Amino acid sequence: MEHGWKEPVDSSDTDVPFIARLHMSVRTAEPWTPDPVGSNDTVDGATIQHHDSSALRAAAMWLREEVEKVTSRWTVLHRQSAQHELNDHLTRIVPDSGGEALVTAVTAVLSVPQDSLHAANRLLELRREEHLNELARRQVAANMRFLREECFDNPASARLFLMLNPSPRLGVFPSADQADELVAEVNRWHPENLWVQVAKTLHSALGSVTPSQADEMLRVLAALLRGTGHPNEASELTRLREDRPGTDDRQSAPNLHGREG
Repeated sequence: MEHGWKEPVDSSDTDVPFIARLHMSVRTAEPWTPDPVGSNDTVDGATIQHHDSSALRAAAMWLREEVEKVTSRWTVLHRQSAQHELNDHLTRIVPDSGGEALVTAVTAVLSVPQDSLHAANRLLELRREEHLNELARRQVAANMRFLREECFDNPASARLFLMLNPSPRLGVFPSADQADELVAEVNRWHPENLWVQVAKTLHSALGSVTPSQADEMLRVLAALLRGTGHPNEASELTRLREDRPGTDDRQSAPNLHGREG
């Protein structure tokens, strides 16, 4: 019994399949009858006859699974390599009598539609861009750690580093005369500084509370700043509260603490 058909099979890229033209020779003890008239397909000029046989259907499913064991490891951009491995794989597994039918011979020819090639090339380009971006992020992070921990740890190291005319790969730097200012700025923004850690904590908290809760937190903080002798900073927080959306509603709400922020 001969059976042939054509269908998409998985590649390593989701939704970008190969097209496989499959053909197999099958021996089965089960009698078969053709499907009703009109159920045949014409594929590339060849008439493919479908047979009403559970054994044949099982053999077809088996063949597809075996084909996808290979094709799912390859992108459609490497069709020839996938075809070579597929031919080798099918040669090793046929003949097969694991099911109801004896599969005596199979062929599988892979092709790739033009739109699939375009999609695969686009995916490859996006992956390359993502990889390059990740490399750039790692390089910048490594450079920043090196500069912070080795070069700008103290004014003396900073002056020496700036006087040595550092590599342009690390960026553009000011003159050695500005070493003190640069070290102070680096240290001020050091991740282990208390104010930086507090700012991170407040940022996380403000992002997870309701608008009314965020407003209350800002009101309390403004009151604390005013009480510790920082009226300008307190006024700035009050201004930020007033500029946020929904200010009118908050102003009309009762003050839980019985006093103004």
